[in-house]
Amino acid sequence: MDSGGFVTARDRQDESECSKRQKCSQGEEDRISNLPDFIIGHILTFLRFKDAIRTSVLSQRWIYMWTYITKLGLHDGVYQINKTTFINFVCRMLLHLNASNINEFHLILEEKYDPYIIGQLISLVSNKKIKVISLRSINECSISCYPIFKCQSLEKLELAMGHSIIQFPSFVCLSSLTALYLVAIRNPMKITCYSSNQSKELTLKFPVLRDYISCDCIWLDVKRVTIDAPLLEKVIIDRQWDYSSNVSHAEIEIRASYVTNYLYRSYVSSETTLLDAAHVAEASIYLSDDSKVNMSGQELKIFVRKLFNINNLKGLILQNLAPMEHYLADISAFGMLSNLCISYFVTIENLLCLLLKSPCLETLVLKYPIYSAKKPLKFAIVPECFLSTLKVVRFAKFAGGQQEFSFAKFVMEKSQVLESISFSCYKLRGAKMKKVKKKIFSVKRSCNIEFSDHLDT
Repeated sequence: MDSGGFVTARDRQDESECSKRQKCSQGEEDRISNLPDFIIGHILTFLRFKDAIRTSVLSQRWIYMWTYITKLGLHDGVYQINKTTFINFVCRMLLHLNASNINEFHLILEEKYDPYIIGQLISLVSNKKIKVISLRSINECSISCYPIFKCQSLEKLELAMGHSIIQFPSFVCLSSLTALYLVAIRNPMKITCYSSNQSKELTLKFPVLRDYISCDCIWLDVKRVTIDAPLLEKVIIDRQWDYSSNVSHAEIEIRASYVTNYLYRSYVSSETTLLDAAHVAEASIYLSDDSKVNMSGQELKIFVRKLFNINNLKGLILQNLAPMEHYLADISAFGMLSNLCISYFVTIENLLCLLLKSPCLETLVLKYPIYSAKKPLKFAIVPECFLSTLKVVRFAKFAGGQQEFSFAKFVMEKSQVLESISFSCYKLRGAKMKKVKKKIFSVKRSCNIEFSDHLDT
């Protein structure tokens, strides 16, 4: 029924609820809009950059709020515009930012760009007292890092490039850098020196660096690289590409006294790494199976010496000792090594050589069937660790061969403090398994023996 010009109780109730919603909405808007510019900029940092810009349509107050953001993440594949438009867009954004410093700048490029243009972008970012720079390019994107290495506020630097040449100055000193990641994408990344320095030596000083990761990077036309990082804790050098067509003769010296975690995975190459680390607790060394080792015997001997130049090592993982089997006798002793793991391809002779250089070894793990290059086997010398420290031995892939059994028997009979030895049998079932067990249990020993019929890695 029509109420005419009269206001009913229902109308008053609807108006009251609408008024409450408007006041509530207005009150919430006021609380955010009345915040200081830098706080609003910090809030907008958690949005995608495109969404942060869209807030400019909210009101007059919000037109330029996006310029106070402190974190930029840009990807040319997201904006669906051509290369020129994208670069112009990025430049305008960087020029219009009101923040005196940008905490983070992440740039992902799928297209190929002029190196000069990328250099201009890096210069713009470096002038903003940046803390984190991450540059990723799938295609070739050769750049000069000179503007980056002038930025003393930089705390983390990631360069992930595909088939690119990165130019470093001959001397770099970044007082705030704590993490340096040099990562190749799809193809090796080449690092060179653009200085007129004829000796081609690079010195990188990072007083507070904690993490250093180098993946598939080649030091091109560089003789020596010195990384001076006294507080460095983690070092990863990973080279999975075949460098036969990209020969590097650089010597990388890492001056660091507090490294606790070290991983080296590579083909055998003339490029060597010397780690001056007295406190390395754990190290992993993986040598890829490469039959095309293009090094003389003397060069390989030097390579092996430098690779194992870690005196106070406590834990070591080794994979594929075949390329350096003739030079293991020349390496220094592991005076503090307590845990040794062989994960792939080792002869019994090489293993004994390592055991003789590990007087304090407590745990030995063999993750792959071992074999002997000679017949019959002769165990002329008992390693010192057998007499005083070796307590645990694990065969993670015991195949049950005669040579393996001979070594296991040698361990059980000669180890005076051995507490347990375990065999995870590899492809042994039924009658074969029973035969192997009977053979093992027939050995005179004073330790516990454990068997499992599955692969235990």
